[in-house]
Amino acid sequence: MPFNNSPLPLRWYQRFGGVVGVGMIATILVLLISFGGLVWYYYSQIQSGNGQILFNNFYGGFTAADKKNEKIVDVDRSQVEVNTAPYIGTNNPKVTIVEFVDFKCPNCKAAAPILREVLQKYSSKVKLIIRHFPVESTHPGASQLAALSECAYQQGWFWPLHDWLYDNQDKIGSNISTADVDSLGSLFAWDKDKMRKCFVSNEAKITVNKDYADAYRFGVGGTPTFFINGKKVEGVIPFEVWDNFLRNVK
Repeated sequence: MPFNNSPLPLRWYQRFGGVVGVGMIATILVLLISFGGLVWYYYSQIQSGNGQILFNNFYGGFTAADKKNEKIVDVDRSQVEVNTAPYIGTNNPKVTIVEFVDFKCPNCKAAAPILREVLQKYSSKVKLIIRHFPVESTHPGASQLAALSECAYQQGWFWPLHDWLYDNQDKIGSNISTADVDSLGSLFAWDKDKMRKCFVSNEAKITVNKDYADAYRFGVGGTPTFFINGKKVEGVIPFEVWDNFLRNVK
């Protein structure tokens, strides 16, 4: 019987497509293993009380610029830590936190209970100041909520409204009417007439616009953005990171 000299057909893993496929699968497996190891490493660091390692890697410490690696903005603390804005905490703080917020921002909502926990534990060290950066293009109606909160501040109801707005964030529409303002009067014992007049006037809007302009000048690009003793940090900061930082502040 004569020999068959025709080449044997290549197996699937010997063909070009097979080689590429195997290479891609191997690469994905390596990436998944590396990512899993990294997640476990940072989780173990937090559990062991080394939250600062996580903070330094992901936030760059309290001297971090924003996520776009823009130049760190030198901020005059007297301009960012205004004494006319709503605040909570001590009047003689070792750490002053200014948070630029958007009441329709999900990340601001996520940060709120963390900051509440921070204030509960470190109220003798910390002062938290709230200023506004409503991103209307992304969150329609955010400017109205900011103005409403400023009106509530005039009557001493800022913080209850602050919490209510985050708790009900998903239920709030894109347009707030005077009727909506009146209905909130059944939840908060504020003067309804004063609230309505403030809401439709320009007074609160001017305050919100001033905050927005300052934020833009300070390099704020999104919310929440914090200025911690004048240093800018963006994003939701885990409680473990705040805790590790503040417990070492003397």
